[in-house]
Amino acid sequence: MSKNGSAIGAIFISAGSKKWHLNVDNNSLSRSPSVFRTEAWVQAWIDIWGSNPNIELIDLGGRKNPLEHVYVEKTFVKKILPVTRLHLAGVGCSSVSTPRSEYNDIQALASLYGATDSLGKNLAYINWQEFLLQDYIDDSYNKSLTEELAKNLGASVYVRKTEPAYHVCAENFDHYLASLGGSTRLKYFNRRERLMSHGEIEQRQYSLHECVAFFRLLNEFHIRRWGKPCYSQDSQDFMRNFQERLLLLGGQPIMEALLVNGEVVSVIFDIVWLGKRYNFQSGFAENRYPKIALGALHLGYSIESAVKNNQVYDFMAGCGKNANYKANIANSFTQIKTISLQRSYMKTARNLYELFSNQ
Repeated sequence: MSKNGSAIGAIFISAGSKKWHLNVDNNSLSRSPSVFRTEAWVQAWIDIWGSNPNIELIDLGGRKNPLEHVYVEKTFVKKILPVTRLHLAGVGCSSVSTPRSEYNDIQALASLYGATDSLGKNLAYINWQEFLLQDYIDDSYNKSLTEELAKNLGASVYVRKTEPAYHVCAENFDHYLASLGGSTRLKYFNRRERLMSHGEIEQRQYSLHECVAFFRLLNEFHIRRWGKPCYSQDSQDFMRNFQERLLLLGGQPIMEALLVNGEVVSVIFDIVWLGKRYNFQSGFAENRYPKIALGALHLGYSIESAVKNNQVYDFMAGCGKNANYKANIANSFTQIKTISLQRSYMKTARNLYELFSNQ
C-alpha cells in the first residue's frame, strides 16, 4: 500500500449521489488499522499511563508488542456493584483520563493467537467480569470477531452506546462544495474574502519541536471557550511521543495556526495516516470579527486541502458546543459502538435486569 493510503480512503466513499452513506461492512479495515490502533499510539499511551497505579497492564503475548497489551481496572457499577474491567491498552477508562481513542478493534489480539478460541482461553485466565470495547468499529469483520470471542468466553454481548463518526470523502472538491447547503458553504468556505478584508491572512505550520508552543495556544483557546484546557501535561507529553513515533511509520502530524495581521485567531491539530486526515482538536477566537466564524473557516481550509490531496477528512465522533456542525459539513459517516462483554456475576446481573425490566 502506498504511503498516501489511497486504499483505505475508499472505505468511506459514498455511493452514487447520496449525501449520506452508512459504512458498516468493509473488510479493508481489517488490513489497514486506524491511527488509534497503531503501535505509535498504543506504545505512547503505555509510556505515559501504563504504570498508573489505578490499572494493571498485561502483556498477553510476552513480546512487548504494544498491540498485544490489555489492562484491568477495579471500579464500581452505579457506585454499588464492584467490577473488574478489562480494556485494550491505548483506550482510556474511568480510572485513567486519556485522549479519546476511536475506531478500535481486537484484530491484533486475534492475530496473536491465530483464532478467537485461543484468545478466549488466554483472556479467561485473567480475573475480570467485563471486557469493555469502547468506540469499536462496527463492520461485519469486527462484529464476527467479537461474537466469536464472546461465545468462547461464555460471555454475553451488550451494546452500551452507538454514535456516528463523521467524515468528508470526495473525489472532486468543487463537486463536494456544490453538494453543501448555501448557509454551510457560506460559513465554511465563502467568507474567506470577508476575512481578507481585515488584513493579511497566513497559515503557519508548527514543527514537532514547537509543539509546546502550539499546545499552549490550543489550551488558551479552549480555556476561553470551555473553561478548561484541552490537553493536560500528561496528554501533551503523550501527543508528542505519539507524533514522534508516527512520523517514523510514515504518518504526518499537522499543527497549524491561522493568523490575521500576525495575530493567531485559530489553530487546528490534525493527523494524516493512510489516506485519512483525522481532526483531533481545534481552537479559535470567538466573535473576533462580525459575521465570520473563524473555526469554521479554518476547518474549511483543512477540508479543501485533504480533498485535493485525495484524503478522507475525518471529524470522528462527538458534537460541537452549540450544534452538531459535523453533520452539516460531512457527506458520510460510520457507526462506532461501545460494546460490553460480560461474564460471571455481571452477566447474571444484566440478565436479571433485562428480565425484570421487560415485565
